Amino acid sequence: MKYIFINPVVDQMYIKEELDKALIENGYQRVEVQTDWHKIVKEKYTKALKETNLTILDRRCPKAIEAIHEYFNKEEMLEPSIEPILIHCAIELANREDLKDKKKIITTPCESLAYYGNKLNLQNTEFISWKVFAKQTRLDEMLEVKQLEASPIPPGYFTELGVKTTSLSGEENIKAYFKSDLHRQDELVEMLYCHHGCNNGDGVLMNERK
Repeated sequence: MKYIFINPVVDQMYIKEELDKALIENGYQRVEVQTDWHKIVKEKYTKALKETNLTILDRRCPKAIEAIHEYFNKEEMLEPSIEPILIHCAIELANREDLKDKKKIITTPCESLAYYGNKLNLQNTEFISWKVFAKQTRLDEMLEVKQLEASPIPPGYFTELGVKTTSLSGEENIKAYFKSDLHRQDELVEMLYCHHGCNNGDGVLMNERK
């Protein structure tokens, strides 16, 4: 038996009972994390905001960070050492005593997050985009999938932190913001490479049918 973590985007695309049954039939047992990583990650950003006067960049989306490398200014911006929530989840599962020696699959809504995760070389852990996994297992033929109109972790995720924040999605919007030095007016910049959120990622099965 292999173990699989279903990312929040994919989780909302299916009827849970149908998805879990199909996974079991293919030799996969779904696992969940035991820690509230959403809360902890927000606490880490809150702490980082208190410790610097620089504009903090949201590191939730590796591809968004890549998109602004040419505009990055270490005198004005800080890229904190805070992993994306999905990575925190994967690290917990990789280190859990009951799963340490078990093969674990971490599904992602995009190829860039899968690539980023695999570079960490977590023990017995493989990151794979849902689209690739669903095709390999033929789950894309077995299950009915629905199009999500919004991401479960949408733009505006950090609004409750109560600091001056701009939420950006889409490569052109992100680059235009930094090219115009608009980061100087903000304490935190939230960035998602895919327009309107990860439900539009290149690893989400429905998006190839648009």
